[in-house]
Amino acid sequence: MDNKTIIVTGATDGIGLEAATKIAALGNRVGLVGRNPEKGAKAIERITSLTGNDKLDFFQADLSSVSEINKLSEEIKNKYSKLNVLLNNAGGASKNKIITSEGLEKTFATNQMNYFTLTTNLMDMLSASEGSRVVNVASNAHIGADIDFHNINGEKGYSFWKAYCISKLMNIMFTYRLAEIQNKVTVNALHPGFVDTNIGGNEGSTIKKIVKFGSKLFARTVENGADSSIYLSTSDEVNNISGKYFFKCRQIKSSKVSYDKKQWDQVWNLCQSYKEKLS
Repeated sequence: MDNKTIIVTGATDGIGLEAATKIAALGNRVGLVGRNPEKGAKAIERITSLTGNDKLDFFQADLSSVSEINKLSEEIKNKYSKLNVLLNNAGGASKNKIITSEGLEKTFATNQMNYFTLTTNLMDMLSASEGSRVVNVASNAHIGADIDFHNINGEKGYSFWKAYCISKLMNIMFTYRLAEIQNKVTVNALHPGFVDTNIGGNEGSTIKKIVKFGSKLFARTVENGADSSIYLSTSDEVNNISGKYFFKCRQIKSSKVSYDKKQWDQVWNLCQSYKEKLS
């Protein structure tokens, strides 16, 4: 899986930057997606310096916005003649309930609608490349989560931690559903471990404290946290593996509810309806 074209979202810091660096070191062309062009320029400079690979591009987009993801998708299609891997890594959690300009709760929009919209937009391009892959960064935070489909946008109440955990459960259900219907592209999800990243952004200290506590308790570095992302994006060992969940480059089981096919369909139909409405 070298000399491929690979998109990495959330690639300007943390796990995404580490994954993009290691993927570029293998000789691949890497498209980095992020919100901040200054951070994007610094990321490209860093990766080039460390790897000697200058086949790097930066795409600016706010991935909480369906309209911006649609624009990003067109930019990627116009830039590249092929796409071999889409690594959906970007995510976050909002301390307070935030409704985007498109009417979606921001954690759901960033963590799940982002994955769904970008992946389905680029599926034709991915399908045209033999052995192509979609890799979704989820989390074991999904364990114990249960989706209330009548509270997706915090209509009945909002908890940032519940919203985050539910979004990660949706990531896994989306992975399993897409793998079931897609035979030209492999689709897998992963748990990076609890890593000290910028997942909380500027949303306040509570989220950061939880992430930092988890990272210290389970002692995973950013380098270690990126291991499964790199493995699933580049290793020949997973050429024909699809619809699975990984941690530390090994298959593991996700929560019992994550295998509920009825809810797979509900998540898919929910995202599809929002995508059609907002496109």
